[in-house]
Amino acid sequence: MSSTEEGPAGGDALASTELKTTAKWLVGASASTAAIVVAGLQLTALEKVGQAEWWIGVLALAAAFLALAAAGRVLYQAAAVLAVTRPSIATLDSKDRGDHGNYPDGPRLEQPRDPLLRELVVLRRAELLGAGRDAIGSLVDDLTRAGQALRAGADVTIQGRTYRPAQAADVAALGELTADLERRIGSVSDAAERFETTNRFARLKRQLLPHGIVFLIGIFGFAWLTLLYPQRFAGTAKITTPVQVEVTVPSESAATRSGLEKGCVGTLTGAAVGGTLDEPVVVTRPTERCPAHELDDTHHLVVVPLPAK
Repeated sequence: MSSTEEGPAGGDALASTELKTTAKWLVGASASTAAIVVAGLQLTALEKVGQAEWWIGVLALAAAFLALAAAGRVLYQAAAVLAVTRPSIATLDSKDRGDHGNYPDGPRLEQPRDPLLRELVVLRRAELLGAGRDAIGSLVDDLTRAGQALRAGADVTIQGRTYRPAQAADVAALGELTADLERRIGSVSDAAERFETTNRFARLKRQLLPHGIVFLIGIFGFAWLTLLYPQRFAGTAKITTPVQVEVTVPSESAATRSGLEKGCVGTLTGAAVGGTLDEPVVVTRPTERCPAHELDDTHHLVVVPLPAK
């Protein structure tokens, strides 16, 4: 069987292109889905988060960050697939020589450590390199020697066969050999690109499900904290005009912690002049036992707005 008949079956370049096309589709589909979901949640709800209790705001922002981080990770992995380039034969030859390659001193003594090289020079050795070769560099050297023999008309021995350019049959054989070696060199680069593209695409596929789950948890967490849980924000309206209130001081300790005298225990009246309905700034009216106070800390008191008269 001639070396041409033993050449690589091909298809690596097409496989790389198909994987990259699929990655492009995943990028577009993922980005579109994320945009639609985020737009549907109306991120203007962040204004509500700013008015809510601080821990709710932190949780809502953490949920949004979680969703965006998951989507960003998937997009990054897809971009890594698209970023794979076709390595040159010189780069692959250098990597092969540095990884247990014994060429040109003799046959390979150990299998390569690099998974890419194991694919090229062990698992697909006969298909890519051809019979009698176990190093990528032998393809380059054989091609160089065949070209020199054709140009100089000098005899050359390649893979155990001696070619004599003085004979027309050997000139034709050298031409076929040169074409086969050029094809093999291109196929080695194509196979290397496919190997890296396939590995990165496999990593992308493994991360789609877990990151998709994290994305949904983040999105629905943000929705629950902002849109589906409105009662948490019901009392957070800012007070811009005085509101008449009734203040209940439940105990002497509550009075002391709020800046009142112990004699202020009971019910007081006054006006909320600032803050929010949850934590208003209140000015109380004086009573016989309790002078007027401006209270910034009403956390320990019960402040109830009175209906307008």
